[in-house]
Amino acid sequence: MSGESIMEMLNSKGAVRTGAVSGISSRAIPEQRQTATDRFLQYPVMSTLRPAYPRGPWHYKNMHQLVVTYESTAEAVRAVVPEPLKPADGNRVTIEWRHMADVSGFGPYSEVGHSVACTFEGKPIIYVFQAFLDSESPTLAGREILGFPKRHGEPELKTVREVLTGTLSYGGVQVALATMPYRAVDLSDRLAEIEQELQTTQLVLKLLPDVDNHTPKVAQLVQVGIYDVRLKGAWGGPTELFMVPHVGCPVAALPVVRVLEGRQHLWDMTLCDGQVVHDYLEAKRS
Repeated sequence: MSGESIMEMLNSKGAVRTGAVSGISSRAIPEQRQTATDRFLQYPVMSTLRPAYPRGPWHYKNMHQLVVTYESTAEAVRAVVPEPLKPADGNRVTIEWRHMADVSGFGPYSEVGHSVACTFEGKPIIYVFQAFLDSESPTLAGREILGFPKRHGEPELKTVREVLTGTLSYGGVQVALATMPYRAVDLSDRLAEIEQELQTTQLVLKLLPDVDNHTPKVAQLVQVGIYDVRLKGAWGGPTELFMVPHVGCPVAALPVVRVLEGRQHLWDMTLCDGQVVHDYLEAKRS
């Protein structure tokens, strides 16, 4: 079959369309590409075929939490707190275990968060400087959207006989252990106070490098938006905390001088968005 016959056959079947025949001008092609790009940008999460996490807000129901607040050393606290934040009096650090029993979009998962009591512009805040999760989707969402310093770990919160036990392992090596009697001291008379405390402003340091793998693209202090807080129960009791030095999971970098308080919470909340309260790159340019 000649070349002319092949072209005639393909044209007759609609397999070949030139710009003149199809009515598509050269200007229409960039418009089509732009439309496809807009579609991808409607929810800018990789991959575009299956985004790594769902669009929020994310509703947390019946979240079980073990919170241990302890005094650390002034040197260790200063080492993790960026300006313009200032460590609060007392070098107070909190490590907390959370089992998220029911989370819209994510499903159940567990997390350990590590934070320092600070002040920002004279007001009390909580600065979260590291966290370890056992689920990929909330880890990526926390890092990419708000800037939570989340990494993969092996946290677990469970009741062993009459003891609520929080453990954190990294690669099978246990690096933290917290224990307290399960719901020993009812704190129902303090629910309003504790619920307000749970809504203390939380800040994280969002850092992202540019594609040159060197220059910072994003450097921001972000205030985390926590909504619809409902504390269903709170309990206290004696608490023990033990941490092991580990380069991959450095919870022991803020050593325990003495445990100040241990509490258990059962509560709901909604996590959705954040607000930039300090932009380091903008401040540098000004």
